[in-house]
Amino acid sequence: MTNQQFAAFIATGGYRDRQWWSNEGRAWLEREKAAEPGYWLDRRWNAPNQPVVGVSFWEAEAFCAWAGGRLPTEEEWEAAARGPQGRVYPWGDVWQDGICNTREAGLSVTSPVGLFPRARQADRAIDDLAGNVWEWCASLYDPKTKDFPYTGVHRGGSWYLSQDDARSAARSRYYPDLRVDSVGFRVVCGPSVSVDH
Repeated sequence: MTNQQFAAFIATGGYRDRQWWSNEGRAWLEREKAAEPGYWLDRRWNAPNQPVVGVSFWEAEAFCAWAGGRLPTEEEWEAAARGPQGRVYPWGDVWQDGICNTREAGLSVTSPVGLFPRARQADRAIDDLAGNVWEWCASLYDPKTKDFPYTGVHRGGSWYLSQDDARSAARSRYYPDLRVDSVGFRVVCGPSVSVDH
């Protein structure tokens, strides 16, 4: 999601309208008193076409509900990145310098979505599945850990990390209330799936 897309959620009262928030999300919202993403007012991160960052799992989940979608499961995310060929990176099996926004690109900040067209997923033309920002998934890092605060999954690598974290199989984990400049999300428009929290 870009900042421009997230701005519509804020403008329509997404942080105030509790219908978009899960019970855990509402509890987080009450505790944090959030009204916008963590870096919303920071010019380094808030250009309209940059990915929204500084969003907790709960904010990402609420936006998805508001938009009529959901966060992808970890399995869905990886299948989209790998494609039917099971690629190491979304574009193929070999790393190419300058192909996406990882530490190797040297930008030290998020880039506009789609700035790296050679990195598009080879079969589905999905932008930024490698680098730019880690993306929240609906899955747990360890499904046996069901007590809150649980550890959520991030996929995709980021501007802050190296090419190893941009592999289609790379994964990371954080607590759901994490709000940092290297994590965003994307929305899946499809049927709901059951994910244990």
